[in-house]
Amino acid sequence: MRKRIQKHIDKKEYVKIYLSDKKGYSLINFSGIIFNQNESFILMSDFYDFNFDGFVIIRKSDVSEIRKSENETFIDQILNKEGIKNEIINKSKSLDFLLSDFKEMFIDLEQKGKAIILERLYEKESVFQIGPISKVEKKKVFINYFSAKGEFDLIPLVSKFKEITYFRIESPYANLYHKYSKTVD
Repeated sequence: MRKRIQKHIDKKEYVKIYLSDKKGYSLINFSGIIFNQNESFILMSDFYDFNFDGFVIIRKSDVSEIRKSENETFIDQILNKEGIKNEIINKSKSLDFLLSDFKEMFIDLEQKGKAIILERLYEKESVFQIGPISKVEKKKVFINYFSAKGEFDLIPLVSKFKEITYFRIESPYANLYHKYSKTVD
């Protein structure tokens, strides 16, 4: 899989990646350009209706399929003609993020004060967490969660690394909420 992923990275191709759990149940998919990989993770842009929706970091072990069909080729052409692809490629070049292991990535994001979106889809109940990282321990991360009203919870939410399906950085959604969120009195 590493060579195939590297081919997509080198060609800056628009692809669709499907994730599934250990039992083979479909979890989620992402559409975008893969920019980096290491032994355990993939970093890629994510698009929704031709709009950039941040960069996602996903486990390679969850990838069930990487698709580059005629559909993705056509979308790639649209992104090129509209200048969207070059915009995202340039955004990736200025991305100040080192793909590593969970602990190191979260420590880096905590130090930068960046808001992230973290999702856990392995269990029966999906968990969505949004906000800046408040603390990182050996096997878990604490998120200063803010609500849809832009208010921070008093107690950070905890996620064990092994339960995290993916996390998103440089999300316009998370960045705007973070910018206007306030501490609960």
